Amino acid sequence: MKLKNLLLTAFSICSLAVSPSFCKEPVTAISTDITPLNEAIVMMKPVNIGKGHIISGFLGKMLNIPKTTKIADSGFLAFGLSEDAIQVMPTEEKSLHIKSILPYLNESKELQDSLKLRRTARQIRYQHLKDKISKSTELSEEQKESIIDFLSQSIGSPVVLLSKSPLPYFMPSPGPCMIPLGAERLDSKGKTSEGIETSVICLLDIKSGNEVIFSIEDALKNDTLDLVICHENAHAIQFDMYGKLFQKIQRTSTNGHDAPYITDLGLAYIEGWAEAFEAVYGPANPKLDEKDRTKYNISEFLYSRQNPVRRDRYVWVSLNEKTGELKNGLQLMSTEGVIAGFFYDILTSRAIVAPFDKCVKTMLETPMNFMEFVKTYVKLFPEDKKVIYRIILENSHYVTMHENAYESYKNYYGFVKAYKQKKIEKNDFVEAKKAYKEYTEKLFEEAMKTDNIFANVGPQMWFSGKVDMISVHKIPSERKELMAEAFGKKDKFYEFRLDLNTASKDMLRSIGFSYDDVNTILKARTKKNFFTGNPINVLKNVLGEEKFNSYNQNLNLAPYDHSKSDSIRDYEEQSVVLWPEDIAKLRQIR
Repeated sequence: MKLKNLLLTAFSICSLAVSPSFCKEPVTAISTDITPLNEAIVMMKPVNIGKGHIISGFLGKMLNIPKTTKIADSGFLAFGLSEDAIQVMPTEEKSLHIKSILPYLNESKELQDSLKLRRTARQIRYQHLKDKISKSTELSEEQKESIIDFLSQSIGSPVVLLSKSPLPYFMPSPGPCMIPLGAERLDSKGKTSEGIETSVICLLDIKSGNEVIFSIEDALKNDTLDLVICHENAHAIQFDMYGKLFQKIQRTSTNGHDAPYITDLGLAYIEGWAEAFEAVYGPANPKLDEKDRTKYNISEFLYSRQNPVRRDRYVWVSLNEKTGELKNGLQLMSTEGVIAGFFYDILTSRAIVAPFDKCVKTMLETPMNFMEFVKTYVKLFPEDKKVIYRIILENSHYVTMHENAYESYKNYYGFVKAYKQKKIEKNDFVEAKKAYKEYTEKLFEEAMKTDNIFANVGPQMWFSGKVDMISVHKIPSERKELMAEAFGKKDKFYEFRLDLNTASKDMLRSIGFSYDDVNTILKARTKKNFFTGNPINVLKNVLGEEKFNSYNQNLNLAPYDHSKSDSIRDYEEQSVVLWPEDIAKLRQIR
């Protein structure tokens, strides 16, 4: 009898705490490929610039200037970002990367699963594109043959991991990251070409001054290094599907990035996809527990991007304050942790056949953000429409779809909280739950008929500013302290870009708006559900022109055309900091 009661109690707790699917054994492997991998990883280092160049061989080695070559292969030119590629050769046999890291990665079941996904994705790419290329009237027969051969050869080619930075010594280490940079693999003598790749993965420490923010050796010891590479490999898979169009995914925000950060539609889509794989493979590591995190020196971001992603907790404004307050529609679509949760649910769904394959087939159609991804996915695979809509709407609590959903969920959450605290009777809670369920079911029926699941996602309203740090001393002390803390005092100017429909209290505070004025702005936005029009005019109307002008003397605010962010210059700046973290330029100021 006691055992029965214990089991019933455990079931009740599980039902209240998480969704029913989370009570099942977590999925820690996605690939259905049973064919063994053969030399799936090569550990390489950049070849330094040699004689015959402007910079001498000696200086090139001292400054770590990588040697580049132009690739004439039509396949490489079709999918690489440029015709240039760095040359790489095998890392020294006695290095840590060869002696310890490579054997560890080869033995990781999670990484092997991830690398099989890469092979599957490239096979799908080959099958999807070969007929289109063969029928093309714009390519010569020689070009067609070269591109198809490149796609075929790339299926089984190894992932290139770099043990040394491909950047000059005077530039900061990129840390662990996927760089969409072409690479020609040379033999151990640095002479014969053994293949070409359109992207590489750096396997390096992250440093800020003398401080090591992320240590490769620590990640090796605590068995999280494979999660790092799985994340980067996911970036590489996505880049494989997009090719040159990858640079068209707009990344406008200057907020840095991490799972809880509200950034922009493009970055949230890219990082959400990659972080979903951390959440998939994370449960295989028993050390990823809060009580063990410090003990094993596990990086905070690797731990924090686990349960909150799997349980869709980033939809809330705060993970710490249980208020039931949700982010608005555009904020949800611009938060990588939210998108990671959606992708995790799709990739691990038992109701979808071959979800990974369908995801990469969708990416071959090059949607530019997650909303476009969902619309494209449902068009390609209408049999999954009901499951996909359930995932998006249930986990966003219908905020992306309807303007009343925010308040409806907040009210229902109040009943849940009151019941758990024994402040209301069970019957009251049951009635509230029933009413909320009826409300959301009506919305779901509407969604299935109209496909309007993103009807409540507001428009992007980007504005830019340029803080003159020299003039900060002229403004009131509170704002001065806020801005000095947010932007530092090293640079004369600090340029930022914010979206008025996603800007949070912390973001607006950090550029100098007072607490009261931030509340005024956010209350006005909540009342309208989202702003429309010119962001600068909206700020003037909300704050009053006189108050706005007093701020603008130092902020130099102007509307920002976010389509500019797909320029190659911006893309190259951001490509080397895709993961794991930017040093946040906007600190969390309360």
